[in-house]
Amino acid sequence: MILSLPVLTLSLFLLKPAEAYSRQSSLRPTAEEVIAEVNALRSANNLPVYQVNSILMVIAQTQADYIAGKGVITHFGADGSRPYQRAIAAGYAVAGDLTFGGFFSENIHGGADLSPAEVVNIWKSDADHLKTMLSPDLKDVGAGVVVQSGLTYYVLDVGTSAENTMSIPVTSATPTIFASSPSTPLEDGTVYHIVQPNEALWSIALAYNLTIEELKKMNGLSSNNIFIGQKLLISKPDLSTATLEPTITVTSGIPASNPTRPITPPATLTPTPLPTPPASRQSGGIIVGGIVVIALLAASLGAWLGRKKHINIDGVN
Repeated sequence: MILSLPVLTLSLFLLKPAEAYSRQSSLRPTAEEVIAEVNALRSANNLPVYQVNSILMVIAQTQADYIAGKGVITHFGADGSRPYQRAIAAGYAVAGDLTFGGFFSENIHGGADLSPAEVVNIWKSDADHLKTMLSPDLKDVGAGVVVQSGLTYYVLDVGTSAENTMSIPVTSATPTIFASSPSTPLEDGTVYHIVQPNEALWSIALAYNLTIEELKKMNGLSSNNIFIGQKLLISKPDLSTATLEPTITVTSGIPASNPTRPITPPATLTPTPLPTPPASRQSGGIIVGGIVVIALLAASLGAWLGRKKHINIDGVN
């Protein structure tokens, strides 16, 4: 009895990790569970179930591994490829107009402790994701699931190959990425675009008549990956080349079209002395005659004074 206790204890010790592992693995979602939830939704809406396709299973799991490793939610692959391009590269002949992504669609999502049923419910709340699950034109399905760092990442790829296009109307294609609508400029002329579900860098560039490289350069993007809700700069007014309108000052009472000319004040005139005109002969004669008269008077006066002095002297002797 005493010897059996350690054996029982050891047995319980060994069984505990096994039970914990079994419980953990049962909570880990699988790709098959995701597909089962989607097909249950289709059956509830009287649609045929999707057929599991091995190629789509591979590309969906590859994309799930990629977004889990990067920690981002994106439709672009590691090489910048879009969902339908990855399918074609893997050997799945996507039907339809490839300019719009063909008959192919992809749903992705990630969150903490998300079950397959919960992620399907999340996709049901969005019109575009719901179209992916309830499309009457898509036939094949693949799914990928990754649990990493407490987060669960889901990828659902659905498409129709060229072999099944006979029964699909050409006008009913469901593109993976929809056309983008331009945003309204701000008051200063700056234009931003908020990334919407199922938009891609190329569709945004096309909406604003830009190239992908121009869009990446303006926003400092090193890859084609963009995220829902991301704010992208589209254009900004160039103040250095803006043309300023001339300012016209209008003076009351003067027409604006007739500018007032400045009046130059007249220069101050300094009078120049006029030269004395030469004396005429008549005036010259008068002057000479006057001088002679004065000389004669002076001589007569001198002679009179001399004579008077002489008389006085004689009287004294």
